[in-house]
Amino acid sequence: MLYLCTTCRYQTVNKKCYFLHLQLHDEENSKPEEEEEEKEKEDKQKKTTIKQAIPKHTCSLCDYRTNKKQLLKAHKITHSKTYDWQCPQCNYKTYREYNLQRHVKSIHENHRYHCDLCNYTTTRTNYLTAHIKVFHNNPSK
Repeated sequence: MLYLCTTCRYQTVNKKCYFLHLQLHDEENSKPEEEEEEKEKEDKQKKTTIKQAIPKHTCSLCDYRTNKKQLLKAHKITHSKTYDWQCPQCNYKTYREYNLQRHVKSIHENHRYHCDLCNYTTTRTNYLTAHIKVFHNNPSK
């Protein structure tokens, strides 16, 4: 998936880099002018963090990239086409047991995670955490 910034021309396939980038725009728009020097220091730190988050490992069969070799190894299974895990309630198949469990929970059990600060809902905790960080500027949740 390609993440495109709607404020500038920044684009990335890494979700973490994208959310870090969005925070740069949020801070640019909310800081008073007298704090400009402090803001520049923070921006420089965040840009360094973004550079460090640039993926080192790339899949030779698609555009997938990651910093963790183990994640790349797990990803490569997706290209093997051996979908050993079948949903007992529908035609969904997957190559990982965890994916099947997540499918059953979100699709057949209709399990959702809810944001306490707005009406956002999602099937994944990491999406909720990212939502809270980006839209409510609360990195602790």
